Amino acid sequence: MSYTRMTRRLAAAAAASGLFAAYGVAKAQTTIQEVPHGTIFPVSFPMNSVELHQADFETIHGVAAMMQREPKLVALVLGKADTVGTGDFNEHLSWRRASAVYEALVFKYGVPAIRVEMRWTGERLPVVPTGDDKAELQNRVVNIVLQ
Repeated sequence: MSYTRMTRRLAAAAAASGLFAAYGVAKAQTTIQEVPHGTIFPVSFPMNSVELHQADFETIHGVAAMMQREPKLVALVLGKADTVGTGDFNEHLSWRRASAVYEALVFKYGVPAIRVEMRWTGERLPVVPTGDDKAELQNRVVNIVLQ
């Protein structure tokens, strides 16, 4: 099965199961995106949280399964935070979020660590630009970018 077809199949399964509705997010805000440098699979977090829920594990498991079927795929795990709190707190929070997703990919689902890169941006480089101390779910995310 081709990578594109697998991506579409995962997106359809996620939509059917309500995967992206875990935190009341509109489907349009969290759909799997194809971008020139890869495909993005978002994992959203509640305010000040690094806890992964069942829907998050399903997303991560789907990514791991694609990576196991396509040995040339690599993942960039990119943690982010919104602007609520201090810059230092959000930097650390985005690192903890990225670490949680990285650990699930590598230790729970067996993706070789050499194929997963982890980065974090804190509140810098938001998905949706906002003012200071603005809660924004789309910025409380770890984007898994498959390339």
